[in-house]
Amino acid sequence: NKFDFLSDKPKKAGLEGYLFPDTYEIGKGETCEDISIAMLSNFNRKLTPEMRTEIKSQERSIFDIVTMASMIEKEVRTVDDKKIVSGILWKRIAIDMPLQLDATINYITGKSDPSALIKDTKIDSPYNTYKYRGLPKGPISNPGINSIKAAIYPKTTKYWYYLSNGKTIFSETFEQHNAAKAKYLQ
Repeated sequence: NKFDFLSDKPKKAGLEGYLFPDTYEIGKGETCEDISIAMLSNFNRKLTPEMRTEIKSQERSIFDIVTMASMIEKEVRTVDDKKIVSGILWKRIAIDMPLQLDATINYITGKSDPSALIKDTKIDSPYNTYKYRGLPKGPISNPGINSIKAAIYPKTTKYWYYLSNGKTIFSETFEQHNAAKAKYLQ
């Protein structure tokens, strides 16, 4: 199979997460299938053999990495923030702590709220990381290479919480996180 990286993708999952965001030259008369193949081929090139080996050594699937990367893509902007957030999210999964990501709520609702409404966090959806623990059902965006690398190579820190309002503020404790929310989300 030309796109062996799709082999661990659940059968019912679409191509979201694998359509690599980039600049493409599209010829007149090219079909959606042609464009999809170009985007998948690009993803295949970007996901290096070293990255694939690292994913295997972590006993994760490419699908898991793409799902994590898709959330990181929507949550924070800078390369450093992406690596730190990746570390926080994998750490939360390891102890079965809910991820509670507003980006997944926005994916469900179609909104782009910086902080999710309490009523929206109650929506019954396999993408709701407030309601369900672990990774959501699948990717919520098509992540770029920095988010993919961050998902594979997370940075270990003492942080468990973060908030982002253009700048990312990291906290070690829930109390510090609440204080940061009170200070920065006015």
